[in-house]
Amino acid sequence: MGGLYYKPLMSVSFSALYTIFGPNPFFFHLFQITLHIANTILVFLLFKHFFKRLAFFPALIFLVHPINSEAVVYSAALQDTLFFFFGIFALYFTVNKNLRSLKNTGILALLLLLSLLSKETGVVFIFITAFYVLLFKKKELVFSVAAFLAAAGLYSLLRFALAGIFFNKHGLSPITIMTLQERLLSIPKIIYFYLKTTFFPNELAISQHWVVNSINFNEFYFPLAVISLTGLTLISILIFLWLKKADNFLSYLFFLAIFVVGLGVHLQIVPLDMTVADRWFYMPMVGLLGIVGVTASKLSVKNYKIKSILTMAVLLIIGGLAVRTIVRNTNWKDGLTLYSHDIQIARGNFDLENNFGVELYRAGRFDEAEEHFLKSTELAPHWWTNWNNSGAIMERKGKYEKAKEFYQKAIDNGGYYLSYENFATILLYRENNPGEAKKFAEESLQKLPFNTKLWLILAVSNYQLGDKEKALEAAKRAFSLSQNEQTYYVYSRLSQNLPLEIK
Repeated sequence: MGGLYYKPLMSVSFSALYTIFGPNPFFFHLFQITLHIANTILVFLLFKHFFKRLAFFPALIFLVHPINSEAVVYSAALQDTLFFFFGIFALYFTVNKNLRSLKNTGILALLLLLSLLSKETGVVFIFITAFYVLLFKKKELVFSVAAFLAAAGLYSLLRFALAGIFFNKHGLSPITIMTLQERLLSIPKIIYFYLKTTFFPNELAISQHWVVNSINFNEFYFPLAVISLTGLTLISILIFLWLKKADNFLSYLFFLAIFVVGLGVHLQIVPLDMTVADRWFYMPMVGLLGIVGVTASKLSVKNYKIKSILTMAVLLIIGGLAVRTIVRNTNWKDGLTLYSHDIQIARGNFDLENNFGVELYRAGRFDEAEEHFLKSTELAPHWWTNWNNSGAIMERKGKYEKAKEFYQKAIDNGGYYLSYENFATILLYRENNPGEAKKFAEESLQKLPFNTKLWLILAVSNYQLGDKEKALEAAKRAFSLSQNEQTYYVYSRLSQNLPLEIK
């Protein structure tokens, strides 16, 4: 229940999939694809409520758009499709049901709670649902407020009182260590990124950490001009509909709110762990498509030829987006393919450098891996995973002192459990120093009392030092924590007073 985030429903989903299907990635992807299809159906039904004509086309764009590829293809992004499912379901439920009943109020509260338990961003759906009630169902306001308070209250109880997880940041990415004033410089480019990627999804990459450090034309003024023009256009349409007392004014205002609020929570007012991410536009995109749908539904084209041309153009655009999504999905074939592609787009990225290094290491390209690990440590010297991986390279080269230095750096930066294990392994197996290995393992277990590998190292260290009683005690502890081939071998041999053959 620990960590920076509180997303228990995502963890439960992963656990259930693993329990039923084992470590088979097909079923993890199938579950996520199914969620995305369900989300698209709910989006279509929502659009159909507000504009019956043309609802199919924006929903289809949502289904196939390449900016959504990351949210659907990336298994670790299950949180995004999951929180959206419960949130959009809650919104659709509010649209179609009378909330002036205890049952419906309870269902709404449950759906919003499940959205929050999937990802913190689920709070956006509380505001959006509340705004819908204010615009269209004022008589149900008291009941809806009861649902909102119940969902938020129970979530707070579970998160803060039970799990004890508050709001923290890891302070690794450049955007998280900047002041609010410094982060404000990046906002125009952040908004421009999402608009540009929506209409021209040619540069798609995972994990982007760029920031705007100075005011110049390309980084600040040009994006500001584009988003200002876009904002002026959206507001002009809103004013026009209001002056005309158009029946779709409130619908347009509602989808504009979804777009603004959904995008607003990702503008780094509150620092996030990346600057931008394709998957973060999964929810705001509904607002943007709704704006287009509401506006287009009132445009009357009577000429059959023109109508046919427009329909064909829309279908060609959708087809082009689908092809781009297929191409992007091929990048996700494996880690080496993904990171080798994305690192060309998102340059100067500390975790892409590290992740690419990991894949190169697994492919046996150790010199190349070392280059990327060291580059990652230069970009993020306060991280821990990159230092641990650099240590693994040094250990492989037989440079044990350097490896221990890097492992210690990872321990100092973040208490990385793997670095504790690797450091102890060098002491015991590489340097044949059971005394130091025992001392280090005992100290480490004060911080990591449930680490099986450290208990096993402590057992072997005590055995080599001739203390078989303590060796058996540590081996028993390791076996109780994880019953695998290694722990079984050591525990069974020591319990039968048989010699250990450790390589």
